[in-house]
Amino acid sequence: MGYTHSFAYTPQAETFRSNWLQLRLDAAAVVDFAKKSGVALAGPDGTGAPVISEDLIAFNGRGDGACEHFRLELTPRRLSQSGPFVWSFTKTAGLPYDMAVTAVLLRAHTLMPEVFAINSNGDWNEDWQEARAIHQALFGDPGTADPLTDTTVGPAAVRS
Repeated sequence: MGYTHSFAYTPQAETFRSNWLQLRLDAAAVVDFAKKSGVALAGPDGTGAPVISEDLIAFNGRGDGACEHFRLELTPRRLSQSGPFVWSFTKTAGLPYDMAVTAVLLRAHTLMPEVFAINSNGDWNEDWQEARAIHQALFGDPGTADPLTDTTVGPAAVRS
């Protein structure tokens, strides 16, 4: 599958809905940080501008720096067949835009760990260092505990 990050969230949960505006603002800060760091971000198809709207956060790398787009929706079109959550993934192939994807995923999990689960085939202590540093710089310490879990069973609120 290549270098990939997966995530699962419960979009109908009050915790998710009440944190959505903050997550959008924080995703915009991550996108801005990436641009200032020289990482070329684009819209989902690898062209245009990243999309951070009332109901969508979506971006990709630009041109040859693009792989699969990152997409997070307030009201997704479908839920998982396994339960009341949405499961998705983004293969970044370790391209530079990976830092923005992992930083947004980490921020979402930090804001609402009970309804937003993340996983990766990257190592928390090595491959997620840049995301952790971005989170520290923009939002404060995300903690050192490894939050990567099995996203195919959903967020903690769904599993309990």
